[in-house]
Amino acid sequence: MLGLRSGHTPKPRGFGYEPRFYDPDAEDRRKRQLAFVRPSERRQRTTKQPQFVAVGLGLVLAFYLFLNIEGIVERVTAFGGWFFGG
Repeated sequence: MLGLRSGHTPKPRGFGYEPRFYDPDAEDRRKRQLAFVRPSERRQRTTKQPQFVAVGLGLVLAFYLFLNIEGIVERVTAFGGWFFGG
């Protein structure tokens, strides 16, 4: 029968590497160079202050329009009547 063998099968020999020249400082430098750096950490962090100011101004404008909508509508209708000859 093929493929069925009994008995002892030898294990492959292990590999033991001993470097002839080893520089621990060079190894540390290499590890630091290969260290993972997130892309978000590479670029400078920017503040969100301009966005905050823009949203604040938008809210102030919306509040102003809400309070003065009647006067604005009157002005627009008066201008439209003048513009279209009414």
